[in-house]
Amino acid sequence: MYHIKNDRRAMRSAETIYEALVKLMGEKRFADIRVTDLVEQAQIGRATFYRSFDVQEDVLRWRCDQMLDELIPYMTRFARSQPGTGGASLLKPILRFFYLDSRIVELLIEAERIDLLQVALRERFEHLGPRAVALFNVPEDYVSYWWSLRAAAAVSVLVQWVKGGKQQAPDDLADGIAELAIQTSRANLLV
Repeated sequence: MYHIKNDRRAMRSAETIYEALVKLMGEKRFADIRVTDLVEQAQIGRATFYRSFDVQEDVLRWRCDQMLDELIPYMTRFARSQPGTGGASLLKPILRFFYLDSRIVELLIEAERIDLLQVALRERFEHLGPRAVALFNVPEDYVSYWWSLRAAAAVSVLVQWVKGGKQQAPDDLADGIAELAIQTSRANLLV
């Protein structure tokens, strides 16, 4: 885990370490990057690294959490600005959010650690548990499964979209996926 104090110096050190990781990932595989490489690239001491992070992947986890801490309020504002949707679309604001800055997603793909994003998103979604019961009529016993499914689907679509160079407009892709989901649901009813 990471354990960064909420002060300027600690945040600056974490940013420096993150920037060093990004540079190193441009030169070699994430699996081959050691703490020694990070501290040399960042020009910091090992103690500075270990004050903030336990292992290299914690740097990615921290940046991912930072992005998701911005995403959730963005999604809330999006839902409020879309009257009548009832919060039905989670994918559209996620795609819009990452359209302009998908660097962390790209790094997680490169590091083969997209699971960090999926877990972090699911944890944030689960805090919305009661809203799922109310908005989507999800039985209380299934709320955590429902959010897990939504997080996995959103991350899978996001990863494919980023890998493909974000060719589709965020809204077009979200609408297309929603239509596919409706068609698939109808097809399952016929089986």
